[in-house]
Amino acid sequence: MVVESISMPGAKDLDSTTITPRGELQSCNHLLDDHAALMRFHDEQGYILLRGVLDPDSVEETRKAMFAVMERHGLIEPGNTDGTWTGKPFPGGMEESPEFSGIARRLIENPANQKLMEKILGEPACIIPIVQYRTYPPGGSITGAHQDGFYSPGIKNYKPVWTTLTPCPREVGGLMVAVGQCNRGFLHNLAKTPSPIPEGVIPEDSWATTDYMPGDVLILNPYAPHASMPNTSKYCRVTLDTRVQSAADPRVLLADIVSASPDAITVRDLAGKERTFAVDDDTFIRIEHPGVRQKREDYVPSAPAGKRIVVVFDGDHAETLRRASDN
Repeated sequence: MVVESISMPGAKDLDSTTITPRGELQSCNHLLDDHAALMRFHDEQGYILLRGVLDPDSVEETRKAMFAVMERHGLIEPGNTDGTWTGKPFPGGMEESPEFSGIARRLIENPANQKLMEKILGEPACIIPIVQYRTYPPGGSITGAHQDGFYSPGIKNYKPVWTTLTPCPREVGGLMVAVGQCNRGFLHNLAKTPSPIPEGVIPEDSWATTDYMPGDVLILNPYAPHASMPNTSKYCRVTLDTRVQSAADPRVLLADIVSASPDAITVRDLAGKERTFAVDDDTFIRIEHPGVRQKREDYVPSAPAGKRIVVVFDGDHAETLRRASDN
C-alpha cells in the first residue's frame, strides 16, 4: 500500500530510542560498476552501503581537520586519534559551524572520491552546499526517525552522503535504516508540528544497521526512514553528512538574499548573478531552523538582504529555501 501522507492527530510519536534494529545492512560494493543494478537496490531497499571506498588519505585529512575543532572545544585531548571523550559538556549547535568550513568540500573534491561520486550518481557530480558535521559525545544528541525528502523537497539528481571519520560500531550511535520502507510515500504526521513519524507505522522488523568504519559511505533514498542510535560508548561519534548533485543539471544554489516577499525571492549567487524565484504555499521554507518549516506569510523578517541561504529550485520556482551551511 502506498501512503502519500499521514494525518493522525492522536498518534503517539515514534521514539527512536525504543527501536532495536534486527537486520544487518548489506554491502553494495559488488554493484558499484553496474549503475542500473545499484539504483535498483537503492530504489527497492532504500540505501546503498559501500565499504572502504573513500580515499584513505582524504579520510585521514578530514578526521584531523574535524579533530582540530573538537580539541579547541575540549571534547578530546590534544593529539587524540580515536575520539575518546574528555567528559567536557558538549557545546551543541556545532553541526553547521563555520569552524568546519571547507572540510567536506576537500573530501568530496578529492579526485579519487570524485570518481566514486560519479559512479554513485551515474554522471559527473558536484557538492551541494548543505553539510552537517557531527561530533556527538556519549549520551549526546540523537537524530529521530525521519525521511530526508520530507524536509528537502525539490532536489533532483542528488544523493546524500554519510560517512564516519572514526570507527562507528553500534554502540557509538551510527545510523539505522528501515529497509524496504522507501516505497510508501512520506510517513510523517502532518497533524503535528514538526511532523514526526507516528509509532506503529514502520514494521519493527524492518530496521537494520551495521558497524561502520572510516572510508565507508552510506547513501539514503530520500524516502527511506532512518535514525541514529544512542552513543553508549566512551568515544565521540565523528561523522559527516553532505550531498552531491548532478554537475550538468544542478538544482541547488548557494546565494545571498537581495530581497524577499511572500510571493518571490531575489538572490545573488556567488558569481554575482541575480535570480528571482517564485515563492508559494508549496515552497518548503526553513531559513530560521534546518528542521522547522516556516509559514510563507511569516518568513520575510527572517530573510534580510545579505543573508546566505540555499535555494532548491525547479525552473523559476523555489522548491525549498533553507538556511545555508558552509561546506
